[in-house]
Amino acid sequence: MLGDLQLRVPQAWQQPIAPHSRKRSYRDGDVLFHEGDPSDGVYIVLSGRLKVYAAGGNGDEVVYTVLGPGELLGEVSLFGGPRTASVRAIGAVECLVLRNSAAQDLMRTRPEFAAHVFAKLASRVRHSIRMTRSLALDGVPERVSALLETCAVHDGHALRVPAELTQQEIANRIGASREMVLKVIGKLVKQGFLHKDARHRMTILKPLAGVR
Repeated sequence: MLGDLQLRVPQAWQQPIAPHSRKRSYRDGDVLFHEGDPSDGVYIVLSGRLKVYAAGGNGDEVVYTVLGPGELLGEVSLFGGPRTASVRAIGAVECLVLRNSAAQDLMRTRPEFAAHVFAKLASRVRHSIRMTRSLALDGVPERVSALLETCAVHDGHALRVPAELTQQEIANRIGASREMVLKVIGKLVKQGFLHKDARHRMTILKPLAGVR
């Protein structure tokens, strides 16, 4: 479901960017900024992962995406306006923070950086369109399956779902209730698509494409 959001800033760019930026470290659960905050700059993730989300007044969350090392964050507010989402650290995180004015100067003097920013903005638009289409046309089983396959990692000969992708986290990321996600996962296990061990870790046994 992340698709072309995985656009990473080439490591070679970090050297010219470094004099214009500052490094920040965050602990697990730290909030970098909240939706509606004024923009203080563009972030480049050096290590760790960040959750981009919206929070409701009742404590519910909708997760837009999860960003990893090399990815750019905050470019939507680069040209003015408040933050459009909240961002929280997943585990320990290090970022380079580039002031908006410095980022705009780099875009003028380094066309390749400007091209990367615009490519990232375009990818967010495409991602938003896909998410809207999925919410409107796909059922919960299709959305659960797509997320599991996107997030699964190879561990030897097995395709495992990361432990942090809990049923509540899945629900937050696909716009469904935890109860519906629990029902879908139970069905996938019964049908032989997934295996859950005694510690509730999930392994994908066969392709989930086309699951309904």
